Amino acid sequence: MMMKKCRYISMLTLSALICLTAQAEPVLAKDHSAGAAKIQALNDQLVAANEARDLPAALQAAEKAVQVAKEEYGKDSLEAADTMNNLANLYLYLKRASEAEQLYKLAVLIDLKKLDKEGVEMAAIYFNLGVAYAMQKKYTAAIDILNKALNIRLKKIGPDSAETKNVEQMIEELKKLAYPNEVKI
Repeated sequence: MMMKKCRYISMLTLSALICLTAQAEPVLAKDHSAGAAKIQALNDQLVAANEARDLPAALQAAEKAVQVAKEEYGKDSLEAADTMNNLANLYLYLKRASEAEQLYKLAVLIDLKKLDKEGVEMAAIYFNLGVAYAMQKKYTAAIDILNKALNIRLKKIGPDSAETKNVEQMIEELKKLAYPNEVKI
């Protein structure tokens, strides 16, 4: 009888320890406030540099933001994906579409794991990747990924939204470039 009580107490103690550990986890989690502040400061620098048309400074701030996000939150974090998306947008502006494409692809992989696969956020990153493909004259790849963006936007924000119409128009223009000799019936 004494042995059974000891086991019961041990199991009870173990259960209590597990509960305490589960409750303490947020307390033990890494404080990201310093990293978030660094990223925000770098984003502010990027905006200021962009407004001043100081593209090298904007590029430097965007690249540093990606580095900080990866170090602070991890290379597969949403924060890393967001900063990569920002840097890729700058690369597109600088006509460095192949570099933008690589960053967008990495961001898509992260976002697919962490976000709603049918959410408007995914439509936005798909659209950005489509633009990168189009700038490199990878028209069929651009059309394919833009169709993903279009399908999400049709479901989530409807056919009459400006964003949806913009994607539809871009797809039509790319089809003309990809298939110039195609006859419409």
